[in-house]
Amino acid sequence: MTTTRLPKTITAGALLATPIPPVKWIIPGLLPAGLALFAGPSKAGKSWLTLWLYLQISQGKSVWGREIEPRTVLYFSLEDTLGRLQERLYQLVDAEEDPERLILQTESNGIGQGLEEQIVSFVHTYPDISLIVIDTLQKVRKADRNGSMYANDYKDIGALKELADKYGICILLVHHLRKQSSSDPYDQISGSTGIMGVADTTWLMHRQRMSKTATIRVIGRDMDEKMLHIREENCVWTLDEEETAEQQALKAIPDYLWKVADYIDSVGKWQGTATELLVAANISDVKPNQFTRKMAHYARDVFSPRGIEYKYIRTEQKRLFEFFHDDDDGDDDDIDISELFHWGIPQTSSSASLASQRSRKESKHGRSVATGQPAEKPTGTAPNPCEAAGA
Repeated sequence: MTTTRLPKTITAGALLATPIPPVKWIIPGLLPAGLALFAGPSKAGKSWLTLWLYLQISQGKSVWGREIEPRTVLYFSLEDTLGRLQERLYQLVDAEEDPERLILQTESNGIGQGLEEQIVSFVHTYPDISLIVIDTLQKVRKADRNGSMYANDYKDIGALKELADKYGICILLVHHLRKQSSSDPYDQISGSTGIMGVADTTWLMHRQRMSKTATIRVIGRDMDEKMLHIREENCVWTLDEEETAEQQALKAIPDYLWKVADYIDSVGKWQGTATELLVAANISDVKPNQFTRKMAHYARDVFSPRGIEYKYIRTEQKRLFEFFHDDDDGDDDDIDISELFHWGIPQTSSSASLASQRSRKESKHGRSVATGQPAEKPTGTAPNPCEAAGA
């Protein structure tokens, strides 16, 4: 396998004039060459999902709407037996298929103890190899109590990344999550931050036990962050929805902010406290201080695109919001804040405007406009062999 090797030192001018090969994608837009990490909770279906992915790649079959170039895949399935792998393959492979490009191995050496030599040998034996999977990472790590956890993690993972970069392949490490929850989902990855720090791409899977659905967060140096909503059907994970980072941010905006924006659109100008605004916009079960914080956080996403501007003014007695449109005549700054109480502003919003905005948002999020509930998706009721036989 030939790869383009750049010198370790190069001037910026020379780099600008040097043609660099494009990113090599194993799964376009989701999994490039390099060191990749696939982390998820124990018994969440990682092994079933990843085995299906390896079969698709080795046979050149599409993955979630993406066309795949067939390549040899080496799968170190170090927590399984050949008998268990055979049972899974019976569920995933059609009778007429012959997946010769997927190579399975249930034993390997450890990092620094012969694993690197095994990988190099496979690369030279199968020149078209594109993906090497190690399931799980912990199985190939040696116990080393010298140095910090971060230093050890960085050293071990760095050794595998060096091979991936050298040969232009993807080495995918299957890994576990901690049981403790965290506000940052990536902090749940077992081990130190050195593991994710080395990885070029990280897949983070979350699934409730026995649930038919799961999510995978995908983040990497060569792509924008994505969220995959997947569903298990007959041991195969299909894609329900794929969200970009921008779409994820939109879904995080509370519904009541859209209602307030509709209300301000309907009245043109408004001034008063957060409590008064929530009452005027017919919003309940939201605390004024909660609303104030969310307003500051999402104003640019909700109000600015609609030409709505606001001021947050503190007086000795009250904390007041003043809303107006950016195409107003500009005299608002000269109005005494006390005079704003005398505006003849209607206290109800346009129901048509609210319904229109809500409909647009709910349709983006895959919700039923009529009920506000998630749209129904068919689910099977037959016994699921994937739950009993897979990790």
